[in-house]
Amino acid sequence: MSFSRHLTASCIACILLLFQLFLPPKAHAGGVVVCDNCANPRQAAIGSGAGMTIVVDFAHLKLYGFEVEYDREFKRYRAITTSIPAPVTDAFHRIMALAEGRIQPSSHALKRAGGSGAVVPIHPDNPGVTNGLTFPEGFKGINAYDIVMSATTRTQFEQQLGAAFSGASTGSPVWNSLATTLSSLGLSMISRLFGVDSATYVITWRDGSKSVFVIEADSVNRAKYKSGESRDASGNRILDAAASHEESGADFSGWYDFTDEQSLQNWLDAARLYGVPVDVGNGVANQVICRWDGKTLRCELPR
Repeated sequence: MSFSRHLTASCIACILLLFQLFLPPKAHAGGVVVCDNCANPRQAAIGSGAGMTIVVDFAHLKLYGFEVEYDREFKRYRAITTSIPAPVTDAFHRIMALAEGRIQPSSHALKRAGGSGAVVPIHPDNPGVTNGLTFPEGFKGINAYDIVMSATTRTQFEQQLGAAFSGASTGSPVWNSLATTLSSLGLSMISRLFGVDSATYVITWRDGSKSVFVIEADSVNRAKYKSGESRDASGNRILDAAASHEESGADFSGWYDFTDEQSLQNWLDAARLYGVPVDVGNGVANQVICRWDGKTLRCELPR
């Protein structure tokens, strides 16, 4: 899947029509000014007050960057054109591409998730340049167990993936703040008009294990880990907080098969961390059976 920076003509036509019908012509939020069908972006920026400002024309999929300052000699504000960092513009087009996936599902790799979000498969090495975002560099070598077993690693990755999605990775606190505001506004607009209210990233790590993270409009700068969806390289569910929850514990019932002792040990470590009891027998098979009794998940290792 690749988030194109240039939406198809028919998609643009649909977006133009919907934005023109349902959105107010001008709005302002945290250094980001929404000015659809904007005749004078510079004047729109001046109205926002001093500081770095992004004027966004959702109807025409355009961004304008300005630094607004007060001219003491002429006693008025003026807006000086400035370049918008690439991560910010990339994030804008990425979010607008979610609408394309909704309008033309047959021509876009995005899939619907639960009728409300887009599912995006990604990989640390970005094969075929299909990720659509820059994968957090310091996390390419981890796996699903690292995410499950370490709250610190999980939180750091949530923040880094959210920053990559929202464009808040410019190195400038000011631009990062503007990127977050712009992305939140954009995803809110797409949700209202097309029903796409989130982006679900399904990560296949280098070892073949999988983790799932969800980004929503109210927290675009942080991807939230989705409990109960992690799997090891063999497809076994990895136990996490969902295994002890009444609404999801039953999903972990069934047989688990492991190809080697280390894979089994990793799974047992996760079970121990999340308080799932495992009875160990005297056999040699690398298999586990788990049962849900309505309140508790109990597992047995017939060794």
